[in-house]
Amino acid sequence: MSFDNIFEPIQIGGVTLKNRLVMPAMDSGTTTEEHKFSEQSIAYFSARAKGGFALIIPEYMAISPYGVGNAKEVGLWDESFIPNLKKYTDAVHKNGAKTFAQLHHSGMMCVEKNTGVQPAGPSAIAAINYLEKVREYSNEEVYELISMYGKAARIAQKAGFDGIEMHAAHGYLGAQFLSKFTNKRVDEFGGSYENRFRFVEYCYQEIRKVCGKDYPIILRLSADEFLDAGSSVEDALIYAKMAEDTGYDAIHLSTGTGMGGNIVTPQYFSPGFNVPYSERLKSIVKIPVITVGRINDPYLVKEILDTGRADMVSLGRQSVCDPEFPNKTKEGRTDEIFSCTGCMQRCYYSGGCEEGDTGISCMINPFSGKEYKWQIEPAEMKKKIIIVGAGPAGLEAAWILAKRGHEVDVYEKNSTAGGTFRLAAVPPKKQDLGKTIFTYTTLCKKYGANIHYNTEVNEEFLKNHKQDVIITATGCQPLVPRIPGVDPEKIIKANDILAGKEIVANKKVLIIGGGLVGCETGEFLNIYHNDVSIIDMVPKFAKDCIPRSRVVLMKRLENENTKMYPDTKVIEVMEDGILAERNGEKVLMDGYDAVVMALGARNYNPIEGYAENYAKEVYTIGDAARARDAKMAIYEAAKLGMQI
Repeated sequence: MSFDNIFEPIQIGGVTLKNRLVMPAMDSGTTTEEHKFSEQSIAYFSARAKGGFALIIPEYMAISPYGVGNAKEVGLWDESFIPNLKKYTDAVHKNGAKTFAQLHHSGMMCVEKNTGVQPAGPSAIAAINYLEKVREYSNEEVYELISMYGKAARIAQKAGFDGIEMHAAHGYLGAQFLSKFTNKRVDEFGGSYENRFRFVEYCYQEIRKVCGKDYPIILRLSADEFLDAGSSVEDALIYAKMAEDTGYDAIHLSTGTGMGGNIVTPQYFSPGFNVPYSERLKSIVKIPVITVGRINDPYLVKEILDTGRADMVSLGRQSVCDPEFPNKTKEGRTDEIFSCTGCMQRCYYSGGCEEGDTGISCMINPFSGKEYKWQIEPAEMKKKIIIVGAGPAGLEAAWILAKRGHEVDVYEKNSTAGGTFRLAAVPPKKQDLGKTIFTYTTLCKKYGANIHYNTEVNEEFLKNHKQDVIITATGCQPLVPRIPGVDPEKIIKANDILAGKEIVANKKVLIIGGGLVGCETGEFLNIYHNDVSIIDMVPKFAKDCIPRSRVVLMKRLENENTKMYPDTKVIEVMEDGILAERNGEKVLMDGYDAVVMALGARNYNPIEGYAENYAKEVYTIGDAARARDAKMAIYEAAKLGMQI
């Protein structure tokens, strides 16, 4: 299939972009306390430029020290920032992309500990997520803010930025003037659509005055604020038409707010969920429309452009996941694309895998965010390496080691790769996890790592093979606790349901285990018209799940009338239920047609006792070392792959 339409040039203002792919502004977590780009920041964004993106909008950039959204936000309020900014723009230009500066002020969503002053906004309305007292900007101060936007734009232009994005989305200052929820003013900046839009209009005029008639100025809007009494898609369409009439060169249509959520969405939002809004917008404006929203596949990009539902496509977390998305698409290497799964484990909730692992990254591509630190270099001494297990950890290590020149053989006892990662792809909305395994196996094939299926590695096997290195990546197995009444041979394991070995439908089901596996198994069983109950001794279900994903998962379970019993300890398992203890009292829960066990996992390393006898170097990675999440397993594998 041809993707030629993705690589057609497009004009925005006085700038020609080489293709239709945009990296939108996202906080990288790599900027400095001096409000500058770090070397890692520059390497990170440069990698996306080198990867083929036509337009890089690096991250929000503050027009005032009193408007920063975080303590390290890049500054645009003083010309002293220009040398650092120019270092960034030069690097991006050298790698073939254009770059726009996103002008930002947090307004009422400022936090005093970051700015040193009380938050202020269009009206004295506290941000729902921060709950700090907010003062209302005076009329005179509003005009001062407009001047600040112009000054910041001129600084960006001097620093080499090719254009400006006026940030009026996601609940920040521009959006606060537009929103019916946050703007209760009675002067010329509040009340009617025309008045609420006036701030954004005057900012455009000020920027145009100082930057010239051909300098691109685009507007970022949220199609829906997901906020009661906030802006809806109908409001956004009105504002977009006003923006076109004002002179804005393009509309970058996003979604959500800091208070209403859904700026960054988990896997439960389908890829392209925002496209219907951009389609409506395309029908009423003639200027280019940029759409965004969990778009992670070149076929989806092509379809959006083919049907005229947008002129350009922003790949947010997909650009985090794979900086080479454009190049791989253009060169027909789509099988090598790392596809964003919506897991949010490292791009949004950026808790690292070890000390020093900070800033933005990706669960399935830990090289993301480490462009300045991690490089895959040829091995000084080529070795013969055996990897036991073709799960995500084993495959990640395999392709990296093979790329470095080692002789790599992966042995998998099952007929397919993926391990328990394949089971994780079974619950609703998680199917993209399966793409990850296919991408890993594609890279193994490309670099010469051989995968042998239906082959179990044991001591006899190792005796008959010569290897310099053994890497154990055999994953984990379901934990079956010693609870009275539990028969390991008869109980139904959650993994067996997800693997299709057990079919449970139209039954009353009790799941023992309120972790992520138990809750997602419950969600899966709801599809098959089961009456599902989940029980666990912990007070909070799916507590290890990413917060944003957990909120949606719990709501989905609730909507299917799933019964949940926290703080309830299982004392005995019976044929049709359990005897439990809750609040110090024994409780009989019976009458169930099926009892499912989902009480976690433990590491599985069948060659642990003798592997060191058959190789000079022996390593254990991922769940084979200790049962944790895939983020840790893949990270460990990548790191080991660069070290051997």
